[in-house]
Amino acid sequence: MKRYQQIALGILFTCTITTAAAQDWEIPRTAGGQPDLQGVWTNKTLTPLTRSRELGEIRALDSEQVQRLEAGHQEYLDAEFADSDPDRVAGAGAQAGDDGNTEDGYNEFWKDLGTRIQRVNGEYRSSIVIDPANGQIPYAGDFRARFRRDPNGPGPYDGPEARSLAERCLLAFGSHSGPPMLPVMYNNNYQFVQTKSYVLILAEMAHDARIIRIDGSEHRPDMNKWMGDSVGRWDGDTLVVETLGFNPQQTFRGASENLKVTERFSRVSEAEVLYSFTVEDPTVFAAPWTGELMFNARPAHESMYEYACHEGNYALSGILAGARELERQAAEENP
Repeated sequence: MKRYQQIALGILFTCTITTAAAQDWEIPRTAGGQPDLQGVWTNKTLTPLTRSRELGEIRALDSEQVQRLEAGHQEYLDAEFADSDPDRVAGAGAQAGDDGNTEDGYNEFWKDLGTRIQRVNGEYRSSIVIDPANGQIPYAGDFRARFRRDPNGPGPYDGPEARSLAERCLLAFGSHSGPPMLPVMYNNNYQFVQTKSYVLILAEMAHDARIIRIDGSEHRPDMNKWMGDSVGRWDGDTLVVETLGFNPQQTFRGASENLKVTERFSRVSEAEVLYSFTVEDPTVFAAPWTGELMFNARPAHESMYEYACHEGNYALSGILAGARELERQAAEENP
């Protein structure tokens, strides 16, 4: 109960301070008069991308639900960071896999999911997806078909090209770099740099840098970039960015080459940027779908961390070598 009371007081105090500060706040602007989006921001949150189906169309959580979710996560963290039993059996306490075996993987030291349910326009959101009303991604047909491999094509362990982009350190995992830019297990930080003609968004994971043109130019169909070709414009004080032309290997949620993502960035307070996105691909999704996230300012003295993908990590070569060994064994057993 004490934990719930502390969280409730924290929520009330935060809401009071935010309301008072908003009354005197004005949008900071660049020398050219545009809203200033620059800085280091984070989108980490406990709010999931899609809603728990038991909540149906309930978009906003009440204070009791928020307290329960945040307190439960904090209790989990407290248990994870408690001193370990030096005599425990390897794998003890780890989650069981599909085969029933347990393995130790990432512990909470490596993660940075956030500790709060996100609050947007006064609502504590039950999901990032807000349209459709049920908070689900509206796939057309069997979405799993988009992820099935061609039985006549290369196998998943035939070579490095068959492994995921993140595993090959070509792009951050989980659409962290975007668009859309979604929170993942860690490294949920971004640096925005802005000029009159460009906005650069540097993602902390894998140092992915997306350059958005806001100089009035058109989309360039001659290049399929990892993060697509992003063209922006100012709609009042909101930056609207439309992205097309994704690299065919960048299949966000099974999307095809027809993927289009429209993002909106609005500076709503000194420490917040409201980020919304709409995803369209009529060949994969039954309808466009929209999500909202709050990007929160990082403390001024905390910059982006260096991210060294797979430095000293032999996983990729080990996976491929293991596959070759299995093939060798199979050949000996079935000459």
